[in-house]
Amino acid sequence: MTLVDAHCHLDHLPKYKIHAGLLPVTVGYSHSSNKKAAALGQKYGIPFVLGIAPQTAIKEDLSKLDEWVAFIRESKPNAIGEVGLDYHWAKCEADVDKEKIVFERMLELAEEMRLPVVIHARQATHDTLDFLQLRNFSHGFMLHFFSGTLADARRAAGMGGYVSIPPLHSKERRMAIEAVDLDQLLVETDAPYVARTPDEVSKAVEYIAEVKGISRETVEKRTAANAKRFFGIK
Repeated sequence: MTLVDAHCHLDHLPKYKIHAGLLPVTVGYSHSSNKKAAALGQKYGIPFVLGIAPQTAIKEDLSKLDEWVAFIRESKPNAIGEVGLDYHWAKCEADVDKEKIVFERMLELAEEMRLPVVIHARQATHDTLDFLQLRNFSHGFMLHFFSGTLADARRAAGMGGYVSIPPLHSKERRMAIEAVDLDQLLVETDAPYVARTPDEVSKAVEYIAEVKGISRETVEKRTAANAKRFFGIK
């Protein structure tokens, strides 16, 4: 294993062929996508992550939340996610309240199962970190598709979290890469929503290597080791 895509959605990539040299971590965000992610993970023996995302929470009838939680528990994922807060899609206080209800429930499940969480935090990184800190959440977390500030990155690293870098450049992301130790960085594609396939995770590797002034091989090996540690990959 030389490279790990820490966050992609293989259920939306039916033609993608898993191949040697790249291990994709497939992630759910709703009950329907969780069922597909779990099936793919079990079929191919790859890591899978299950959760109810904030953008799903505001669209769905939460009366079935117990059923969704039971499925995640029974499926034995590598982590709980993607979960968190999203103030981009929340249009009112009621939307935010639904997001917080679901996020709390997902954190409770992660604590029960002693699993890390994969965080979706769009325009809400500060509040999401507050949530984790107030709960004294101690099972680990990664900020998927990091889009926060330099202060957010430093705070997450100080809390023992991982910052996941996609193949998209930004001023804030560059500063985060500079500030966070390589042992707390992951690489991802969020394919097919951002990159087309998990293979494009190599662009995230190249981005980190360029910013930190180190070799691509070093970034590949260290981020793969980080992912193995975070997801409990044997």
